Amino acid sequence: MYDLVVVGAGCAGCVAAERTAGRGFKVLLLDRQSPDGLGHTWVNGVERTVFGRLGIAMPSGEETMPSPLSSRLLGPAGKRYVETTSAPTIEVRMSVFVRRLLAGAVAAGAELRGETTVERALVEKDRVSGVVTASGEEIPARAVVDASGWEAVLRHGLPESSPVPREMDEGYMVTAWREQRRLPPDEAADVPRLLGIPPGVSVSRVGWRGGYSVLMLHWDPRESELDILVGFNREEAEESAGEFVARFLAEKGIGGERVYGGGGLIPVRRSLDVLVDHGLLLTGDSACMVIPAHGSGVASSLIAGDLAARTLARCLEEGDTGRENLWEYAAAYQRGRGALMAYFDVTRGLTDNFDREDMDKLVGYVMTPGDVEAGLKAEPLGIDLTDALRRLRSLRHPLFTARFAWLASAAIALKKIYEDYPERYDPASLEQWRSRVAKARRRLEPA
Repeated sequence: MYDLVVVGAGCAGCVAAERTAGRGFKVLLLDRQSPDGLGHTWVNGVERTVFGRLGIAMPSGEETMPSPLSSRLLGPAGKRYVETTSAPTIEVRMSVFVRRLLAGAVAAGAELRGETTVERALVEKDRVSGVVTASGEEIPARAVVDASGWEAVLRHGLPESSPVPREMDEGYMVTAWREQRRLPPDEAADVPRLLGIPPGVSVSRVGWRGGYSVLMLHWDPRESELDILVGFNREEAEESAGEFVARFLAEKGIGGERVYGGGGLIPVRRSLDVLVDHGLLLTGDSACMVIPAHGSGVASSLIAGDLAARTLARCLEEGDTGRENLWEYAAAYQRGRGALMAYFDVTRGLTDNFDREDMDKLVGYVMTPGDVEAGLKAEPLGIDLTDALRRLRSLRHPLFTARFAWLASAAIALKKIYEDYPERYDPASLEQWRSRVAKARRRLEPA
């Protein structure tokens, strides 16, 4: 029997496997892809600070792509923008980075089995006691980590007695696509004119498709490469983000060769209320750990993988992987990273409820460079003198400014509720906390 089975060899799964195996436990890491095909073939912006915090070497070389000289955030009309020259995130090529994490897990002693599809959790007396593969093989384990992505193959099959939410509102799903195209010299010179963007500057238009949507374009003249990122709510779309990108570039007359990229579905919302059950921990997209402010879940997944391994090591040593003992992981995540996710989930709700005119006011008169940097770093908004002076411009729209200020205070209130997440599992305390969250979120709903 394995001490731990990890389903999904992405960021969270590899870190959890590496750090649990490194403590001497028998770990099996499963993934439906072959080892050479692991990791999304796209680029994610990841907070630079997370690597040093977790003792992971900063991505470099082939793992990264060049950052823009500056970043502009535009409203739907594209007339006003906020610009920042700081680079709080590093652009990471995920498939390359994940292969390094996987190598670390295997070196620590984790056993890897690729091309293995897990169908469901093995459940005995309301306890997860392993996994069942698509071929019918039962693999017993003292504990299981569901790091299988938004499909959450283990979460869906939990018994009704489980406090873990088995299903998720599909309205939170975003279709996203990001790719880099390299153009030949005879076509490269026309790209900035065709797209209406300055060279070397990342230009992101938010709310361009209504609700939670972004269109980012960056032309790097040094490499003759175009970086394009698109994301919008799947529920309201007749095409995927990848289909949109292909059509958009064709209509603009931009060809070239796609050198890297891909896409898929992303659950953009605050993390699930409950992250553990008897014998089970949820990490990464299966637990909805994408930061709503920018749509990247890499840093959250790395943090969750590390926290899960810490809790697992203690629980395995004590011989108790029950819900109450594993709760330490849930509390540690929710009170820290989860609280930040809840804070920025208000931002996602804000874009869903604002119309295009409101979004233009938000970007043109209220937001500051410090706000953009805070979103990228996944930190609450901070007001310095420069930001305060710039925000005075918003007073020409007093009612809108008051609405924004109220939403900002509501985000802080929700963050504080998550920071008060129950330290120990108790059904009554959990329901009381859920009621507080529901009440706080009802205040955010439009009248």
